[in-house]
Amino acid sequence: MYLLTLHTEPYLKLTFDEENQWLYAEWQELQNSQTVQAGCQLILHYLQEYKCHKLLNDNTCVQGTWSPVIEWVSNNYFAQLAAVGVTNLAWIHSQNCFSRYTTDYVLQQVNRPVTAAFNDLPGAYSWLQQSSTFSYLKAS
Repeated sequence: MYLLTLHTEPYLKLTFDEENQWLYAEWQELQNSQTVQAGCQLILHYLQEYKCHKLLNDNTCVQGTWSPVIEWVSNNYFAQLAAVGVTNLAWIHSQNCFSRYTTDYVLQQVNRPVTAAFNDLPGAYSWLQQSSTFSYLKAS
């Protein structure tokens, strides 16, 4: 497997998975409106630069809620993901119940791109490799 680190911030690490042709976004610790919006803009930039149609969004290490930016993510970010050509998004839940609740709320509001939520990296990775168009799924 060949992974190319594209960008590293204290709140987010972005990697391009050349074999699978997708972007891997690994979010870290506490998030706020500024870090979420800045991180999302970085993701959009690299999705376009590398012409990725799939995104693996890993919130495993996120602590706490990021609820102040829920509406922006639901209404703006997901529309932008679809506009840049993202068709499938695998989202790995945080173990933090507040972050998990926020994520579930957002994912229930959107229908594009096709999104599935997971509790672990192997499940998300496998689904994204085999993904095609489905509606929002909650998987373990």
